[in-house]
Amino acid sequence: MSWLLASLAQASAPATPPPLPPPSAEVAQEIVVIGTRAKTWRGGMAKRDGRLVCRTKQSTGDREIDAVRCGAMLRCAAPHVAEMDRIAASDLAKEERNRQLTAIMTGTMPCMEEAGRVGIRMLAEQRRGNRAMNQ
Repeated sequence: MSWLLASLAQASAPATPPPLPPPSAEVAQEIVVIGTRAKTWRGGMAKRDGRLVCRTKQSTGDREIDAVRCGAMLRCAAPHVAEMDRIAASDLAKEERNRQLTAIMTGTMPCMEEAGRVGIRMLAEQRRGNRAMNQ
């Protein structure tokens, strides 16, 4: 009977997407350019009208790159909003609230890095495709 439970658990587990094929040389070059610029972006999050929003504090000068970074941050922080709201509304000392909120955001870093890599790759492919169409 345990094989049945294991099969059901495996069937209900989210599938890991297959790895992406290596990018073309042109896309790889564009990834490096976008990635370098993306490192200059600085931003944070805030709640506005009950919604989590991204605030760019230092732009890369490229709205699409800024959007990739903001999108990665929002996507990865969204599952933790209720917990962050609970901590922010608590009567913990300010230092402890900040420590707990920082710990949550630190925990989202692997997600943000991966989401950023995917977003940069998608943007690079889009830009190289657009250039190829315009040539």
